[in-house]
Amino acid sequence: MTLSKRRPDQVVRKPILIAVLFALFLGACGSGPAATFDPVGPCGTDGRQPGTYPDLEARLPTGLQGAAPTTVDSGRHCSEGALGSLISHGAAGVQFAGATWDLGGGRAVTSAIFRLASRDLPSDWIAEFYEIGAQTAKRTENIETSRPDFEGAGRTFRLDVLNDLSLQSIVVWQDGALVRAVLTATPVAPSASRIAHDQLVLEVVAATAAAGAAAP
Repeated sequence: MTLSKRRPDQVVRKPILIAVLFALFLGACGSGPAATFDPVGPCGTDGRQPGTYPDLEARLPTGLQGAAPTTVDSGRHCSEGALGSLISHGAAGVQFAGATWDLGGGRAVTSAIFRLASRDLPSDWIAEFYEIGAQTAKRTENIETSRPDFEGAGRTFRLDVLNDLSLQSIVVWQDGALVRAVLTATPVAPSASRIAHDQLVLEVVAATAAAGAAAP
């Protein structure tokens, strides 16, 4: 993937992390949902806030590079707008949790987990969601997909994309009935290292896989 140079007047954007990852492209955990959000009732209103699904949040890594997450929350998506391509699979009611680290300097990572309350959630559905999201998002280019193996995660789906001057990678894999996803963003600049980006991807995948192995 060719890395373009950043002009001084350009600002590195945060990752397009989903809105099941909070737009399913979850860039950061925002403010809490409307008071009408009911995480256990019939699937109607989208919403998220810390502690919505504590059992899912407990399956996330608690540290990365010696630091606790910047934000942790969880929620549920029900609307067609939030679910995107997942709606075609009848996947309304996808529950999720995410832990995000703002590492500074335009670097950010998110470890996320997804499930359906009544049946297994195939990782292919989440991978499809991310790929379509990248293809239809504004300012994305150089979209590449692959199926690498990672220790602890096994065979995964990986998507790499340039979003303005941010190199972003999404890695998705099956964890039993659940789906894991990690999202990594680093700035594109003359001094940027693809090796350093890929090392950060390895670190967050390893931390996420270890959290899955430790979960009850």
